[in-house]
Amino acid sequence: MIKLIALLKRRPGMSREEFAERWVNEHTKISSKLPKCRGYYINICTARQPEGTGDEPLYDGTAELWWDDVDTMEASFDTEIGKMAGADGDAFTVVRMHLYTEEHTVIPFKGHVPKVKPKRAARPKPKRNPKQKTKSARARR
Repeated sequence: MIKLIALLKRRPGMSREEFAERWVNEHTKISSKLPKCRGYYINICTARQPEGTGDEPLYDGTAELWWDDVDTMEASFDTEIGKMAGADGDAFTVVRMHLYTEEHTVIPFKGHVPKVKPKRAARPKPKRNPKQKTKSARARR
């Protein structure tokens, strides 16, 4: 499993709120469709940062995306969707740095509930046995 960590800095003149709205609600309409991406988290910096950070942190947020391996990830970026996502990311950032990483869990996060829950696939309707009578057919008797 390979994890990409992206470090992003918003364009000058864009507020934190505008940046978060653009990234989470607009950009993800494209980026969430990256082929074979196994997971995707966005982390937006809060207004409160550690002492000594200055008025602005170096980055305004990070993204975490998972693929099975580097070749699959790079092939995903080389698709039409991948190129669209990259161009769209460049439209609202001045820095978009990617780090390819391998994750090492030290303390597993138990009880994590994502802010935006992934869409579930529609459940297929159960197949009805044509010989089986429905309730309405029994009620008509």
